[in-house]
Amino acid sequence: MEGLYSFIVLVILVGQWVLRKIIDVGEEEMRDTPVYKWYLLGSWALLIPILILVWTMDRSRPYPIWPFLLSVIFCFRGYMEWKYIRESRRHQVSFLLAAASLTFTGLMIFILLFRY
Repeated sequence: MEGLYSFIVLVILVGQWVLRKIIDVGEEEMRDTPVYKWYLLGSWALLIPILILVWTMDRSRPYPIWPFLLSVIFCFRGYMEWKYIRESRRHQVSFLLAAASLTFTGLMIFILLFRY
């Protein structure tokens, strides 16, 4: 299972880098908006449960909540980017990464149902 967790992180990191190269995201960033403080606050509020879960979970068993929480973070990020910097098209990258995380959530649920 540790290999699957590592693969998920690798897909997210490489996917984000590749998607930003494929989709022209432009120069505008969230830090250029007046809601950047709320964007950071919301991102940290969603990231802290994931960090706690990663440190406390048994990596030999599938935990579908982990990639699901990642997809929630990417959906939040995508929504904020779509609402405030829509012309940059960064939201497309975030929503595609959220879809990838949801796919991994489904895979882990499938493994959990048929393996244990």
